[in-house]
Amino acid sequence: MYSNIPGVQILISLLKQFNIKHIVASPGSRNAALIHSLENDDFFKLYSIVDERSAAYFALGLSEKLNVPVCVSCTSATATCNYMPAIQEAFERNIQLIALTADRNPKVKFHMDDQNINQVDMYEGYVKYAVDVPNIKNEEDYWYFNRCVNEALLHLDYNGKGPIQINFEMNYGLEELSNFPCKEIKKTRKIEKYSDNINWDDITKKIYGKKVLVLCGSNYYTDNLLKHNILKFRNLTNGVVIADYYSNLIDNEILNVSCLGNFYNNKNLEQLKPDIIILLGNVIYMPLKYNSNLFANGTETWQISKELRLNDGFKNVKKIFTIDENQFFYNINKKIRKTEDNKEYFNLWNNMLNLVKFPSLDFTHMNVIKKLIEKMPNDVVIHTSVLDAIRITNYYSLPEGVKCFGNIGADGIDGALSTFLGQASQNIDKLAFLIIGDLSFIYDINAMYIDIPSNVRILVINNYAGSEFYRNFGTDKIPTLREYIAAGHNSSMKNIAKIANYIYMCVTNEAELEEALNKFINACDKPILLEAITDADSDARKLTEFWELNKPTFQTMKTKLKQWLKKFLNPKMKDKIKSILRR
Repeated sequence: MYSNIPGVQILISLLKQFNIKHIVASPGSRNAALIHSLENDDFFKLYSIVDERSAAYFALGLSEKLNVPVCVSCTSATATCNYMPAIQEAFERNIQLIALTADRNPKVKFHMDDQNINQVDMYEGYVKYAVDVPNIKNEEDYWYFNRCVNEALLHLDYNGKGPIQINFEMNYGLEELSNFPCKEIKKTRKIEKYSDNINWDDITKKIYGKKVLVLCGSNYYTDNLLKHNILKFRNLTNGVVIADYYSNLIDNEILNVSCLGNFYNNKNLEQLKPDIIILLGNVIYMPLKYNSNLFANGTETWQISKELRLNDGFKNVKKIFTIDENQFFYNINKKIRKTEDNKEYFNLWNNMLNLVKFPSLDFTHMNVIKKLIEKMPNDVVIHTSVLDAIRITNYYSLPEGVKCFGNIGADGIDGALSTFLGQASQNIDKLAFLIIGDLSFIYDINAMYIDIPSNVRILVINNYAGSEFYRNFGTDKIPTLREYIAAGHNSSMKNIAKIANYIYMCVTNEAELEEALNKFINACDKPILLEAITDADSDARKLTEFWELNKPTFQTMKTKLKQWLKKFLNPKMKDKIKSILRR
């Protein structure tokens, strides 16, 4: 019989699936639910040693002799401290020791709770990986616990072997810790790691007959070979490749769906939903990542990450390939035998893009960025600062050969200008463009006062505030929005440009913009700063209008119907109509 505590069940299920069977246990209450459950399972071999220091060294010798991972399990507080000597020894000699340290309620740590010390990252510097997981109260907690334990166990033998720590909260009463009502353990998700000796025939078999979507995150060092291998894979599988400009992989056959933020509805979701996602690159900035329904209920992700940086944002990674991206596609392409040429799945996604509508843009930040991209030469470098600069750039078609950059990892307001200038200084034979908002520019203004090459082109969209906050909140909700939250100001960039020895241009309407861009996009003997003066409120409203315009019609009608029902009908009538609608 087993404990019904979800965290205990996850630990047991994953230890079994990773074939980890040796457990050296020391006595205690916090780990009682785990130890007795393990004791009741014939798969595991348990050893009992009272002293945790001796227990850890015993496990160390066991692991070294058998050349397999071995667990040590103890209760909370100073019991965990006694593992440190053996953990350090294991780290120095690449021995797979797993410290399963049970913990207490972190909220009352140091506030009169007995045996409650700081156990998080307590072996820092001497474990290959450490995770700290809470009690499971909902689905999000369950996913987090599962993901973290998978991550830790995957690192046991990645880039050499060594110890790990799994610190798990056991904030339960003694009655719960000593209750074992379950006859069997529910199998939890295991994330499989593929590094060497991959059976590509087996991998390929899992793809046949499936809708496959290749999703490319940011990747600055791509080459034509990777694009070739990805497109060959797409053709062989009749799949779809999706990316934004920061993947630096965009092609006619690779779709940028960044503008499809609100375009999915219940009808087309089922058609668009992939069976398998092949995920590569780093950050995914596309809004589709927020539509969990697109990747739920049966979809699984196969991630390619040579660095074993697990990206489980869709909560469905089943396989992670710690190999080079080109190696993955080259090997799998050799094994796939195409049976028919069918672009139906590709056309579904492509047709969605053809339905995107743009409102009349007026003289807003959307229009300024659009005009620049339309005139931009081929083979240049473009860097964007945060939020709207990144979003809007992805709504339009960049010329061929453009390399895209942005600090989209931490995605902060700081450092865009400095990062861009560092890049531009190493590509002086090509024009380099920065699209940046006023607040981000002012924040990083010190970078202007260095020796800048003449290839630099900076477009500052100055709406005298942070338009993101106008869109998020609006002055109808916060009348004083401009003063503090949106950091309103009255600064012009003219004097900054003059002091830094830039050519300065300023535009306030479309005619002036057209004229200025003709100079801005061509070679010159000095760097150029172009300041476009727009209105923060208008910029925010125009972007919102674009998103509203591209919502599915029936979804909008459904929302209106819900609002009408809520306003005019009594509860009984609402329930009756809901019942009819469900049919």
